[in-house]
Amino acid sequence: MNKNGNIIRFYLLANKLKEKVRTGWIEMEIKKERLESVAEHIYGCLILAIAIDSEYKLDLDMYKVLRMLSLHELEEILMGDLTIRTDITKDEKKELGKKYVKKITNGLFKQREIEELLNEYNDQTTKESVFCYHIDKIECDFQAKVYDLKGVFSYERAREDLPFYGNRASEIDKASNCASDFWVEYDRPKYDDDEIFKTLIEDIKNIKEIKNAEDI
Repeated sequence: MNKNGNIIRFYLLANKLKEKVRTGWIEMEIKKERLESVAEHIYGCLILAIAIDSEYKLDLDMYKVLRMLSLHELEEILMGDLTIRTDITKDEKKELGKKYVKKITNGLFKQREIEELLNEYNDQTTKESVFCYHIDKIECDFQAKVYDLKGVFSYERAREDLPFYGNRASEIDKASNCASDFWVEYDRPKYDDDEIFKTLIEDIKNIKEIKNAEDI
């Protein structure tokens, strides 16, 4: 296949993420006609990274960060968006993801470079990959808060995930007063070593209303 053929094949595969609805919102039975796609989640991650970079002095390679965030869900084109309810271990998911990324990037001149970038993301071996991992998680928490404040996220439905929270279930239950709190509290420990994300997750939890864009 020629260069343009590789570009077209890769784009058409990646384009499928525009139509793949995030599994978590389906499982939570969000009462909204149109739900967030995987591509929209990626956009949300990029916007959050740009905003955080604007407000904090980050010792990060932001080109690598934005590239990593743009590509971090590639595996979901073929693997699907697996959630806490999926019966698969982290190691199994990682190996499955590697297999699908190799298939999706097949033929690209920079295939190996993309694979190594996503291995870095999954292995959490650099400050950029840790930052991207935090962005990926907190964007989900932020979207959960948005759905919650719009009145389409059920507290009772969110609470049904407690059995998947292991020995932290009781602690999370006590700290959760609305649906999105369950997601925030489950992810909170992930940010313990990062002051930026520790303060941001608390501020997200404390949002009480969504203002019109012109009023923000």
